[in-house]
Amino acid sequence: MSISFRGAKKYKKHNGFDKSAEIHSPLPAPVYFFNLVQNTDVTLSPLVEVGDTVEIGSKIADLESYDAMPLYSSVSGIVTSVSDTFICVENNMKYTSVQTQKTDDIDSLTTREMLWIIREAGICEVRNGIPAHILLGTEKTPEYIIVPTFDSDPYVSSPQFASLGNTEKILKSLNIVMKILNTKKAIIAVENNTKKIFSDFKLNLRYNENISLCSLKARYPQSRDDILVKTLTGKDIDKINTVILSPETLCNIYDALTLQKPVTEKIITVSGDDILPPNNYKVPIGLPVSSLLHDSGYTSPETVIVGGIVDGRQITDLDEPITSSTNSIIAFNDSSNIPKYRKELI
Repeated sequence: MSISFRGAKKYKKHNGFDKSAEIHSPLPAPVYFFNLVQNTDVTLSPLVEVGDTVEIGSKIADLESYDAMPLYSSVSGIVTSVSDTFICVENNMKYTSVQTQKTDDIDSLTTREMLWIIREAGICEVRNGIPAHILLGTEKTPEYIIVPTFDSDPYVSSPQFASLGNTEKILKSLNIVMKILNTKKAIIAVENNTKKIFSDFKLNLRYNENISLCSLKARYPQSRDDILVKTLTGKDIDKINTVILSPETLCNIYDALTLQKPVTEKIITVSGDDILPPNNYKVPIGLPVSSLLHDSGYTSPETVIVGGIVDGRQITDLDEPITSSTNSIIAFNDSSNIPKYRKELI
């Protein structure tokens, strides 16, 4: 049986999840922009200079601070500009990559070693931009790890697409994270309108008693941290110690620990006007928002929102780049189509 919470809102879905199970690839852009200012207000130091050649996976910025996470190029090309806030790389269309090294035995790694590998891969929790190694390096043992495989925003489905076909990888990563945090219990939350994801997890969890699977009604704002914790545990978020990790973050952690692969791509929902179909893309970090919008049919939108339709921020500079915590781009060629519940307080 699916559960929900008092005060839930049911909105029409505009995220395209029911219409397509395909993740698209955007056309390449001539120039990629890499933001040195992270969500934690940490500003990285450039490791490259104008004229340097980089490959996909080249480390281009870092900071001698454990709280920071390094930044990697998602494109091969020439560094054309370096400032206090951005690094620009001109795409040479060669797509050469730095070779990654497979980890022989994850079980032989200590917790400190795993946290350092996760830090070096530049992984953040995509829901809030907090570095993953900071979340997993907490001194307090969480009572639960919670994995929401959805975003309840009506225009966002990137977590669902990150879950499709990756349930085995997500569970392997979750078991590793439970060992890092010394946590005995985890809850995977699935919206009840994503039956394929639920059945895949149920199949893979048949022999795992420490991870439970919960079906939630597709309501807004079901994925908000405080409501999610209350719905799943029955306790207020300030009364229980939990760590919330998205499917994409867990996949990135697994790739880092097994392949030492850094984060260079993001899964992003592009949605908005009903006349254009919503789609999900696997996008190189640093791709300008304008390039992704053009691929989706938004040539000159009146309104562009980064993040969910309800709580996202409106932008006017469409050269703003995709970052590791971008989850959606919502665009409207006609601003009168913006739903009235935008910025509604619940």
